[in-house]
Amino acid sequence: MSASPSASSHGSRTGVWLIGARGSVATTVVAGCAAVTAGLHAPTGMVTETPDFAGTGLPALASLVFGGHDTVDCPLPKRAEALAAGGVLPHGLPSAVGAELAAADREIRPGGPLPGDTRDEEELIAAFAADITDFARRSGAERTVVVNVASTEPAPTGGALPASSLYAAAALRAGCPYVNFTPSTGLHHPALAAPAGASGLPYAGRDGKTGQTLLRSVLGPMFAQRALAVRAWSGTNL
Repeated sequence: MSASPSASSHGSRTGVWLIGARGSVATTVVAGCAAVTAGLHAPTGMVTETPDFAGTGLPALASLVFGGHDTVDCPLPKRAEALAAGGVLPHGLPSAVGAELAAADREIRPGGPLPGDTRDEEELIAAFAADITDFARRSGAERTVVVNVASTEPAPTGGALPASSLYAAAALRAGCPYVNFTPSTGLHHPALAAPAGASGLPYAGRDGKTGQTLLRSVLGPMFAQRALAVRAWSGTNL
């Protein structure tokens, strides 16, 4: 994403593979990208669209192509309509960017593991990685980044890889950078530390810090500087 696409970004495509691709966050990402690209909405809140990032070589919004994994089957256009009805997306936006939502939805593949899935961890990782590489080839993406925007999962118990770590391992296998926008384990599982380091791939995050976490990151130090003790935090995710 860039305010002024560099020459190197013209004509190239960047794949964005979303884990939780039919969720609220992913739907908003796809719809928002399409809306800003079409000039329907200003890039409000998009730091990488500010002049400070011009000429940095980040891909242009128009060069992004979307796909992903999800365990639900509600199509993105319908999900966007539900978000608009709830006031999350502007009224009329789902229909205005319906073609882009439908195109992204066609690139969503079944996630897992679901109840009754008999595949072991290796089989799941191999299948997820194949989905990612197939998408990159099909879309003509020069590079693909895997971004986890799925619902936060419980902390893992035992040695088995949780779903977020299976997807993260698949990203490594597909040769893709990985971003964890959630507090879920992802690449932070002990079994993935060595492979992640050896891969040489960029990886980042364990929460996007866009809501409560962002506010606490700002308010916590402020209270401490004012010699005010915080006894507890309480919040609700909506």
